Amino acid sequence: MKRPVILPVVLAGLLSLSACSLPIRQGGNVEIQAEARRLAAVQLGKLDGLVTPEEREQVVGQLEWLLSLRRLRENGGEREPSPREEQLVSRLNQLYEDYTRRYLGDLGSWSADEEKIEQLTAYTVKDGGLEAVEGKDAYQDLWNQVGAMLPEGSLDAFDRFTVFTDGAEEILAYVVPTDDAGARWELAVDPEDAGDGASFAETVMHEYCHYLTLNNGQVDYGGQPTYGCYAESDLAARPNSYLNAFYRTFWSDYLDDRLADPETYGFYLRHSDDFLTSYAATSPSEDIAESFAYFVLYDQAEGEGLQARKQNFFYAYPELVTFRDQARARMGL
Repeated sequence: MKRPVILPVVLAGLLSLSACSLPIRQGGNVEIQAEARRLAAVQLGKLDGLVTPEEREQVVGQLEWLLSLRRLRENGGEREPSPREEQLVSRLNQLYEDYTRRYLGDLGSWSADEEKIEQLTAYTVKDGGLEAVEGKDAYQDLWNQVGAMLPEGSLDAFDRFTVFTDGAEEILAYVVPTDDAGARWELAVDPEDAGDGASFAETVMHEYCHYLTLNNGQVDYGGQPTYGCYAESDLAARPNSYLNAFYRTFWSDYLDDRLADPETYGFYLRHSDDFLTSYAATSPSEDIAESFAYFVLYDQAEGEGLQARKQNFFYAYPELVTFRDQARARMGL
């Protein structure tokens, strides 16, 4: 089943997040060379033990150039990447894609087909109850089914509930802000996909995480990114937000490569061991949502691999542990 999405996230252009990365440490060329070799290993991922020494040096050379340009820009107080930096990121991505074809097989691609979504009913939410404003009032039980999985009061910020369909096994649900600040939200669910209990629970937790990580207490819509902070095209995560901490911990070394070609499946092939699902590899906001669903629904992960660390990331937040405990109790887990 295709994973549901919050707002089709339009990723920003190449290196749009370099302004949100940590400034390059001061030092000489030796330091840049060492950092370039470290980043090469991270960005090559599964290719790290497969490429030839010559292929690795191609990557390292491009990264040294990129890091040098970035340092000059940041030392000059410039936030936006230069066209030359963008060209280097694109060139690096092409090297990674070529090596992926050579050593890991066909790249494939993410589906870009437009889904045919038919709205069935639209409700407004008032005092926890529903009032149908469009379509037939036949889906109150679906709203109750979602609410039964979540701790009491979890849907208080939602003022709209939409029931839609795009056919079975396509988009199951999505959430989206209903105001410019991200304070009020809409939940949409496809009843044709709500019969599979396990899949439905995973999707509800995934979508609820989008609300938790992208509401007005966590991000600024239309805000300007700062160093160390994650951003997408229309929002900037706050420094102490869940999403920014997740980005800093797991994504800062290779997000530029993901943004260089968002449609390719090659990025996931290079880094499949880093993600709980292939859909998680599309962006940090989808990765944190997939990881949150596993955190809530399954036992604490064992081991020190990235998949386990992502699933266990949320245990650092007592309020999210409380959410997990209450949700699991309501679901009988």
